[in-house]
Amino acid sequence: MKRVFTAVMVSLAAAVLAVISGCEGGGEQVRIGVAAPLTGEQAKAGQDVLHGVQLAVSEWNAKGGVLGKRIVIIAGDDRADEKEAYIVAEKLANQGVCGIVGHYNSHCSIAGSRIYNQRMLPQISPASTNPKFTEQGFANVFRSCGRDDQQGQVAADFAVKTLNITKVAVFNDGTTYGRGLAEEFKKSIAALQPPAGARGKNVMPAVEIVAEAELQPVREGQAPGYDAVLDPLISIQPDLVYFGGSYPEGAVLVRKMKERKLKSAFMAGDAIANSVYLKAGGIATEGSYFTFGPAVEDMPEAGRFYGSFKARYGEIGPYSVYSYDAAMVLLQAIEKAGITAGDSLVSVLHSQKFSGAMGEIDFNQKGDIKAAPYVVWRVKGGEFVPVKVEAALE
Repeated sequence: MKRVFTAVMVSLAAAVLAVISGCEGGGEQVRIGVAAPLTGEQAKAGQDVLHGVQLAVSEWNAKGGVLGKRIVIIAGDDRADEKEAYIVAEKLANQGVCGIVGHYNSHCSIAGSRIYNQRMLPQISPASTNPKFTEQGFANVFRSCGRDDQQGQVAADFAVKTLNITKVAVFNDGTTYGRGLAEEFKKSIAALQPPAGARGKNVMPAVEIVAEAELQPVREGQAPGYDAVLDPLISIQPDLVYFGGSYPEGAVLVRKMKERKLKSAFMAGDAIANSVYLKAGGIATEGSYFTFGPAVEDMPEAGRFYGSFKARYGEIGPYSVYSYDAAMVLLQAIEKAGITAGDSLVSVLHSQKFSGAMGEIDFNQKGDIKAAPYVVWRVKGGEFVPVKVEAALE
């Protein structure tokens, strides 16, 4: 019995060592995890994230890898589901990754961060914009994108000062991201309200929120009916419908608005910035506004990334450059630290600056990038085109 017990313990120790050695110096590989919705309604967004990381890793491996070792990607499909994200996080941690690029959705990043924090694995999300993600007090969480309190302010400024709205309907898709973005937009609208009794030509008109609702999600390609929330708008005719949510629901929403001949402008956040939105929404997407980062081709440092990505994958996804930069930052941190231990990587990420396709990347103590520019975009001629209104928030 003792020999059997000893043999089992030796086998288990060997298995654990095999996992750990992927990062802790004994193996020939450095493993990094990628977590995103690789299947389901948001699979296109997830593949965009994965492709960005793949490009960064291929460039590093072509130069000999990092710390003299080949870099290997371990991908996890969270299906845009919070419970799946938690499971994926556990699997990635147990497979010996040194850090994670992901997740895509805010609720998934928050769920996974609990595991990564327990293991002290650096997590860099390329797309999770909900402020709560970096407000948890976790030292190991970072993001290469901006925050919803930033883009909510840019959206509200544009809606009030450029579109001159006085009536707005605010909808969300029920996710952590969607609810949070809608709330940040409402807060910013409230902050722009004129003081009571203020008059004069330079005083902006008051804005009334005439309707609010949480929309049902698109499931397995089945579009829900939004009649109950849209029909009352026919008589109200708000100047703007603002939507906090993702591209599957956004496409359905603009189609339903067009069917009802609503004249309201439509505006959303960064999560509708996907070619699937244009395809699924068709002509109804024309004129839509949304907030996002600057165009990749307009970024001085992004030329090489732009050419390489298009040559390898074709269409550049909205978050491809953000995931590319997240991977570049993680790999540079490993190189600077000279070791793959999580606490060392976290320390380097907080204390040093990094270079990416979007330029210099520098994190604050919460793990947010210090400079997060947002611009307003519009669908014009079936394409995403930046509007010449920009705000850079420190």
